[in-house]
Amino acid sequence: MMSRSRFRFSALLAAVATASMLFAGLPEAMARGGGDDNSGSGNGGGGGHDALTLRINDSIGAPGGTVAVVLRTYAPRPVRQGQIHIKIRRPARPKDAKLGITFEDVTQPVRPLTMISTTVYSQNGDSVTQSALTGQPDSQTATVRFESPSGGVNASDGPMVVFRFRLAPSVSPGQRFELAIDPAQTSLVDAQGRPVTIEPRAAFLTVRAPKAPFLLEAEGDDVEPGEVAELGVQTQEPFPVSGGRVTLRYNQNLAGGQPVVRMDPRYGRSTFTVDRSKPGVLVVNFTSPDSTLNTVPGTIVAVDLPVSASAQVGARSPVTLDPAGTWLLTRTGRKVKIRIENGALEVE
Repeated sequence: MMSRSRFRFSALLAAVATASMLFAGLPEAMARGGGDDNSGSGNGGGGGHDALTLRINDSIGAPGGTVAVVLRTYAPRPVRQGQIHIKIRRPARPKDAKLGITFEDVTQPVRPLTMISTTVYSQNGDSVTQSALTGQPDSQTATVRFESPSGGVNASDGPMVVFRFRLAPSVSPGQRFELAIDPAQTSLVDAQGRPVTIEPRAAFLTVRAPKAPFLLEAEGDDVEPGEVAELGVQTQEPFPVSGGRVTLRYNQNLAGGQPVVRMDPRYGRSTFTVDRSKPGVLVVNFTSPDSTLNTVPGTIVAVDLPVSASAQVGARSPVTLDPAGTWLLTRTGRKVKIRIENGALEVE
């Protein structure tokens, strides 16, 4: 199971010293991170590999609450060291917006976050990190530098980096902030010491009302006939879950095989059972005795669904969560107040 690195004191001092020397040696050219090549072809670097998609997940938080900004990838590619810069700012105003100072300009903070911690996952538990949050007149920048001597970072796809922040109490429900990777200040180095070309994808941080329900989303996918669709159940905000059930419905006519369920331990410790007895209906029951599930938000239940090779291109069908058969439980066993959003599976 992947978790934060644990070192004896002497080993930690040695690792930090090693990381400091490596961080200091990051070449300036690598800081461009292949940001000019968003096509996914990887021609701008990365030792001939395709570009690695580095995506920020959308995030939600209540005023004064904890926010987790999660970066993930969609392909395993071992990384030995790197640096990532994220810019946090208000969205740009539409071109047709009225000029002048608005009420939000006066009352809402342009630097809404306070850093709590940063985690970089290594499959071998050997990552050493340095992180900081800096403020500019109109924005903030979160930076993390990391090193894994074994190249264990991103050895398996999924959540790679988690920034934890405290959201300012003065923000207003409905307010949004852009979360964007700065390609000019971001670089990754693979296990062989070669620069990795990245394809960054931005996201938003949305402020919810303190008593509003938590979002639970059915993830869909766009795939070609014969491929495996990556479906699942996703959260966007950290809150402890001790157990629950999700009932996911999909179009059985598009399926080319049985769905496979995974629960990544990086989202928290859990055990689960799966019921596939009804075609097109997937029921997953799960427990987390220490309530660590969803302390990192994201795809807490992942579903790999083979799509039929004979599926018609252009076919589109809903991927939904059954409200009557879907719930999450708090530490004390009470049902969490949730709102459900559904997705779609599209054959392209």
